[in-house]
Amino acid sequence: MTIPPPLFPAPSDRDTESPDAAAENAAPVSWWRRNRLALIVLVAVAPLTAAGILWHEWHQFYGYDARPFIPVAVAEGDTAELAGATWGPVRSAEVDDTGGFDVPAGAKLLAVAVPVEPGDDGIGCRAPRLVEQATGREWESASLEIGLLPTADEPEYCSTLDTAPYELIVPFVVPDDVEGPFWVDVWPQSAGGSFLRFPVDP
Repeated sequence: MTIPPPLFPAPSDRDTESPDAAAENAAPVSWWRRNRLALIVLVAVAPLTAAGILWHEWHQFYGYDARPFIPVAVAEGDTAELAGATWGPVRSAEVDDTGGFDVPAGAKLLAVAVPVEPGDDGIGCRAPRLVEQATGREWESASLEIGLLPTADEPEYCSTLDTAPYELIVPFVVPDDVEGPFWVDVWPQSAGGSFLRFPVDP
């Protein structure tokens, strides 16, 4: 038995091509066009993200009264008014007789006195900080390290309970090879980000 030829010609491969195959054979879309929406969002969001991170880091360091950042320079031998109190003039000296104090070898003891007139409402402040002008190196009070307990007669930080004039007496232990000059930074906490910077050269 003979099979008759088909009445219609067989469709070519092109006629039977599926839509998916046709899409594959079309010109490819560039990576930039495929991702243009994501790129637009990235360009818009990246600066906002960077600004948010920088603000957060700054606020963690300086915000909530964590650390002052605006120095108020005071001339040597002068007084200054800040946060309703009068400060200075600041005195400093190297302590030659360190007997009874636990001063490590290769170090020396510096003492700083900061007169305070707190006013009727009193004033609060942390213990002053010593800063080497040439390098920016900082030292905190070394009272506990050398075995010197602060007393009411020679406090090292301000209390809002004290309304009569007094002096802050703060010892600092620095390396022997540090010569100064220094700054003494005093931060009345009610002054926000401002702090007083007194020059000293023991």
